[in-house]
Amino acid sequence: MLVTHLRRLATVLLESAIRIAPADTRDWGRAMRGELNHVEGHWAATAWALGGASVLAKRALAALLIPSRHGQGLPPGPGLFAKDVSVRNAVLITGGGCILGALLFFAAPPFRQALRVAISPWTRAFLNASDDQPRLVALARRAEQRRDAEGLAFCAVRLRNAGAGARLAQEAVGLDPNLLWVYAVVAVRHPGLREISEWIPLLERWDPQNALFPLITAESVDISHVDREDFNTQGGEKDPEWRSAMTAAFQSPKFDDYLDRVEELDRSVVPRYGFYDPEDVLFEEEDSLPTYTASGSRQFASSLIQSGEDLEAKGDRKGARDKYWAVAHFGQMIDSQGHTSVEHGAGTSLQAMAYKRLQALSRKEGSPSEAALFSYLTAKFDEPSQARGQLGGWIFGWDICKRNASVLLVAGLMMLIFSGLLVVTASILIAGSRRGAGPAAQTAKPAATLVAMISAVGLLLSSSALYLTYRPYWYIFQGAILNGDRTQARDLRAFLNSTQMLLRFHLVLSPDEQFRFWGGLTSLGIIGLILILLRHFRSRARTNGLQHSSRVP
Repeated sequence: MLVTHLRRLATVLLESAIRIAPADTRDWGRAMRGELNHVEGHWAATAWALGGASVLAKRALAALLIPSRHGQGLPPGPGLFAKDVSVRNAVLITGGGCILGALLFFAAPPFRQALRVAISPWTRAFLNASDDQPRLVALARRAEQRRDAEGLAFCAVRLRNAGAGARLAQEAVGLDPNLLWVYAVVAVRHPGLREISEWIPLLERWDPQNALFPLITAESVDISHVDREDFNTQGGEKDPEWRSAMTAAFQSPKFDDYLDRVEELDRSVVPRYGFYDPEDVLFEEEDSLPTYTASGSRQFASSLIQSGEDLEAKGDRKGARDKYWAVAHFGQMIDSQGHTSVEHGAGTSLQAMAYKRLQALSRKEGSPSEAALFSYLTAKFDEPSQARGQLGGWIFGWDICKRNASVLLVAGLMMLIFSGLLVVTASILIAGSRRGAGPAAQTAKPAATLVAMISAVGLLLSSSALYLTYRPYWYIFQGAILNGDRTQARDLRAFLNSTQMLLRFHLVLSPDEQFRFWGGLTSLGIIGLILILLRHFRSRARTNGLQHSSRVP
């Protein structure tokens, strides 16, 4: 049943090709259609119909590209590309136009940036390279040669190598003491640095009463417990140093994470060095606060609320209210003076805790108006509302960003594959065009022409997909760098994180696992290519045999 339907489909395809073929080739097509009834076997008949349809389609394409050749006869057989030089040249010209169109994309800055983002994970994975930020390291060397304090600070806050970041930060501050805030940003990103104990006193004298500094100190205390594997007192009430640091943070009148200064630094340094690399430029939101700040602040806030409840049970409602308001004040400060959704989330969570207790206390004191106000604030700042607010901050959404990242990676890989095929087929065509070329080179020219045409079209389509997919994110990046508008940067961060999933997966594999993974993937590709070639030559041999049979006119 399947072969019967396949034969009918091939027959319909042949008849459709006859309709679109030039007038001087329709008689030949009708002859092919008549001989189809005498071909024995469904598969042989299907191959006959597909071969005739492909020849007619080639002639129709040649007639569109070279109208002056309408009056010439049609050379029969599937070797049209080998026998009709003009048709082959027309196909090569069309392929060349597609290649030129793909190359024109390089004139667009969004495409160049997109290509770098798309190819970077593949090249690092295939070359077994580590994620060591080579372009940022090269920029740091240039800044050191120029003794550019801003360039050094720019690299210091972004390098994932803690030691290198600390060294560059100290060099930047040595050249320009006004960049002392860089110490705080580097300390947040690398809380295990030994230099932090030296930096904190300098920062506190430079910007007193900033809650960020005691939060960094509390983070260092937590890390010291982890290093000693002292998990019983990690961040707990038994550690007086941690409690002292958290008390100072909750009593601080202001909070500054210095991310606004980082953005000003970006607008100055990025155009100066032409460093338009979103993967290294954009800050991760999780790096705006010390790692343990959210959990540590919530833990300390819970202890304050518990103290307030104890005071409330003893009848000291004023003392209890002071404890609750201390938590609410800290949450308001982090929420209002922070710059990222991580900070806003931590602040709103603490406010919800405090307002809930203030609501209950107001009811006990017989103040319904205050209780109603705190009830409203509790509902406004509770965790479900916070989650809804964060989801509303998306422009495209996490799922769309992941999908776009997949399209970008596939388009970049396809560009590499099609470019490689074009290089191979161009070598074959050049070798076959030379004088004295062997029969193998001459035989390979038709297939090479077809592969070159398909690769050129594929290169143009993959380039178009790459450009169109990344273009919105390029505008987001430009707005963040040139105008300081990072309201849409969340989508770009999610998009870039998704593109790096391949590299992260590769880095967690052992060398043997990496070898087996890429070896298996390469083997599957080779096997697939061999099967395609065998199917092509088998089909071509059958068609050639039918052409030389006695039934063919």
